[in-house]
Amino acid sequence: MAGETTKTEAICLRISPWSTTSHIVTWLTPVGVVATSVKGAVRPKSAFLGQYDLNYTCEIVYYLRAHGDLHALRECSPLELREGLRNDYRALVMAEHFRAVAGDLAPSGPDAAEWVDLLAGGLDRLARGRGGLLAEMLRFETAALRLAGLSPEIEALDGAFSLRGERKMPIPRAVAECIRDPEAEKNNEILLDAARAIGVFYTFHLESAPETRRAALSMAVNKEEGKIDG
Repeated sequence: MAGETTKTEAICLRISPWSTTSHIVTWLTPVGVVATSVKGAVRPKSAFLGQYDLNYTCEIVYYLRAHGDLHALRECSPLELREGLRNDYRALVMAEHFRAVAGDLAPSGPDAAEWVDLLAGGLDRLARGRGGLLAEMLRFETAALRLAGLSPEIEALDGAFSLRGERKMPIPRAVAECIRDPEAEKNNEILLDAARAIGVFYTFHLESAPETRRAALSMAVNKEEGKIDG
């Protein structure tokens, strides 16, 4: 309720300048997306210096304002920095895509807690750098579509997406199997075809083709060697 102070764990989605010394920080929390103002954030003696950054999970305390959706951040302590992302530019771009998807699709209310878990897990995996970027992208996106109630229905016999209504998009059976279990697929070309198919599904159902996705998919392909990063 307005006028109350709330304490929660949150993932930093976006940081925007608010003035020459202040920020607006947008978080994904267990109750949805929350925007907070951070006055004096970049002043040399600010208590918030180094306490938050993109992809961080933090414990935050914020004051709920009675009017508007911009609340006042009172305290912030980092819990998970995911420093591994700083050493891999392509993983960092993929992380931006993950944050954009979660920020766009996560609902307001208690169901948002599942989105926090999904995003935290995706960012953790990228920070560890143990999997291929395309497999991680497919893993995250299919899980996000399931949470959004838009899970691709793939027919095993003929290999197809069931799109809105009666429309279908034929896909090879190998691609269908890859979408079901991207981590089991070792063929990079099939992974790429599966990522493109999910992109069509994403655009068709959400009427969106985010620039972050195009950038992330591009980063998963090594243009210099003409090979896919698997």
